[in-house]
Amino acid sequence: MKVFGTYLTLAGLALTPMVYAVPEVEVGSEYQINVINSNDGLNDKDLGKQTKTTALNLKGAKVVFRGKLSDEIAWTVLYKLKEAELERFYLTYKPFANLDITIGKQKIKTYGLHRRLSSSTTTPVTGAYLDLNPLKDRVALDITYKLGGSWSLQLVDDYSNCSDKTTYTNNPATNQVTASTTTTCTSWNRGSSAGIVANSKEKQTTQKQPAVALEWLGSFGAFSPLVQYAIYDLGKSSTASAGLRYQSEGMDSYVSYTLDTRHNKGVDPVEAGRFVEEKNVYMGLVAYAEYKVANYTPFIHFSTLQTDPYESDGLTEDKKIALEANTQGKLDRNENTIAIGTHFDHWGAYYRPYVDVVVASGEFVDPVDPASKKDLTRTDLVVGLIGKF
Repeated sequence: MKVFGTYLTLAGLALTPMVYAVPEVEVGSEYQINVINSNDGLNDKDLGKQTKTTALNLKGAKVVFRGKLSDEIAWTVLYKLKEAELERFYLTYKPFANLDITIGKQKIKTYGLHRRLSSSTTTPVTGAYLDLNPLKDRVALDITYKLGGSWSLQLVDDYSNCSDKTTYTNNPATNQVTASTTTTCTSWNRGSSAGIVANSKEKQTTQKQPAVALEWLGSFGAFSPLVQYAIYDLGKSSTASAGLRYQSEGMDSYVSYTLDTRHNKGVDPVEAGRFVEEKNVYMGLVAYAEYKVANYTPFIHFSTLQTDPYESDGLTEDKKIALEANTQGKLDRNENTIAIGTHFDHWGAYYRPYVDVVVASGEFVDPVDPASKKDLTRTDLVVGLIGKF
């Protein structure tokens, strides 16, 4: 909406109204509320942790502000209400019709079409592999040129995975307590405990070089192919994605595949003080399709996650199983999920109810025999509401 202001000036005995224009600002919001009836099947009943539940959830809520400083410069701020977190803030400069230059905290172009087209707030079901993305929303410089589709180069605040541990020592002679903090990293790039912005889950890094992300998004009629490649963690790790989207009247579908090869920083078991690369491979696949019929849009979602973890020499079988299996109650190592549902589109995007059934399964450590795995399956019946304005 455009906002106008009026003020008066004194010219002789006449008051002359003066009208001026304030730059246009757009305000929007999106949210998702749902009720989930779950059998809690990813918690092992043999451990006494499985509890069937029916719960009302606010999956997410965001507010977005957009505006223009001039015809060439626009700005965007995205705030997550549930987490009280400033998710994105960036400026976009458009010197030519086919060139965009964006700087600020933004969505990084990795992990394929599923990451590009889905939202943690407004997508009913997302693949578990998205949680492993090393470059989610980070400070970056993005240069996008549109020719035969769009070509993008991003220079990104690099990935780090570090944790701080503080120990306290009491001096009996002086009765004073001193604190010392040590930082341990599984990444080669050293991190910081401070967020990129207040309350941010993305942490600052000690920059030696930026991560680099490349993307090509094509456009051939109803088909839109996507190719992405990124190197991160001081160039020691990489991720590549490929996908294809098909859109026609009433139909929207895509398939997306991601391969993430991550070389973590590990300690050499033979030579103390020497570090070695520990190779972990993550593979994610998503297939999605929806078709609008009258006031209904039925959809189907299928996703998988596979992990090939680093295994040091001499590991016992139960230790190997622990590396390959999911954490109890989570799908963080392997996953197979299928969801079928429908949106109700009578009120459009402003008020969009949906219902779906989600069946998610994975491999977990068998509590009876820790040297073997067992499959666990969770079934959720979901009724929800997605809204935008």
